[in-house]
Amino acid sequence: MNAGAGDTSSRLRPDLTVTAAERCAAAIEGGDTAEALRLLAAVGDEWRPLHDLYVEMSGLFATFIRDRLGEPAVEEVWRFIGERLWKPLLMQIRETGDTAQLVQVYAGFLRAHGHRFGVIEDDEKTTFVLHYCASGGMLMRDGKNEDSRRHPIDIAVIEKRADWTFDRPLSAYCVHTPLWMDILPREWGWDVFESRFGRQFDADGRPVDEPCVTMIYKKPRTRQEARP
Repeated sequence: MNAGAGDTSSRLRPDLTVTAAERCAAAIEGGDTAEALRLLAAVGDEWRPLHDLYVEMSGLFATFIRDRLGEPAVEEVWRFIGERLWKPLLMQIRETGDTAQLVQVYAGFLRAHGHRFGVIEDDEKTTFVLHYCASGGMLMRDGKNEDSRRHPIDIAVIEKRADWTFDRPLSAYCVHTPLWMDILPREWGWDVFESRFGRQFDADGRPVDEPCVTMIYKKPRTRQEARP
């Protein structure tokens, strides 16, 4: 079948429309285990460039805002997005009265990002230990923040020391983490999150054993128990 009437040189390219997941399913149905396993790995490889592009795009949006409006505006924009995207989801989960669902949702987000992490549960909380963050950590690893000068992207680094920067210089992309996974839920009256920053990579992009940590408490804490 030709794409255009009378155009004998044109042809359809179905090979460009079939996803790795669809090819993997076909291999499973055909009994080709080796090909299915190869394509299973390709599913992530196919999605990863788009994920990284959106991380970089978010960071560059924040960079533009910092450059035009100043560092406080970066906090404001992440608060704005959190109010409209993150808060409705959290409040819906809160209505169940059980943070176990929040633990499942958060773990799903980490897996979807491609993070490498471990999970520890005790009587008080569930602790997520991110040994490699495939978004903010990826930016540090590849030198894409402006304090590195190893990559032309140069995403803004916020110099202001505040609770919304983990009291340290922080990539403008990463600002959403102390806000969404600590400060804002507490302000919204559901104090179940606590987050801590881990550097993960040195100035040259070499890994260091400093993971990011996020804790989800099984019961909301009181103001007196909350981290200052």
